[in-house]
Amino acid sequence: MASPQTTNAFICLKVPEQLIDALAGLQQQCHNRVDPQNPEHIHITLGFLHEADEQKLADTRALISSGKWQAPLVRLTGQVRHGSWALKKNPLYHYDEQTVQKGEQVRLGVEHNDELRRIQEEITQGLDIVEEDFWPHLTLGLAMEDFPAAQTSGMDLPTVSGPAPSVDVQQEVSTAEFTTLVHKDLPNT
Repeated sequence: MASPQTTNAFICLKVPEQLIDALAGLQQQCHNRVDPQNPEHIHITLGFLHEADEQKLADTRALISSGKWQAPLVRLTGQVRHGSWALKKNPLYHYDEQTVQKGEQVRLGVEHNDELRRIQEEITQGLDIVEEDFWPHLTLGLAMEDFPAAQTSGMDLPTVSGPAPSVDVQQEVSTAEFTTLVHKDLPNT
């Protein structure tokens, strides 16, 4: 975690309950090789705030609170990827497209529709967050062991979709726990 004067946080879209419920079945199918993401933490990350000071957090609160966004539809694309921002810091780690490696996230692609794009761009531009190659996704869980990436293409992905209920700012408390700093409900169109 960052020093006491700064913190790590992220801005995210919450995932509709009906999709989270449907993902529980998929997580159960993969339970022998993927440690499931806690349902209350399933989200779509819009931008990271690394070592944010109080001024950056105040700017973030103001931007999110004043945002005028409609709820984007959250629908899975069928694309599955794997990787790890944490493992990339280890010089011994080498990404392998053919193998999901122990500790990597299994990520499910989310449709990048106009409203989701608008929210993400306004947030990242408004807060000067650089997000290269933004790919909206949600994390199914972490690989508990190495397995062939081809096994992810055979997963029976949920077809349930729905509007994102809110944009939240979450502060990192630990690698698995977060505190909500801002919660903004999104109206349905």
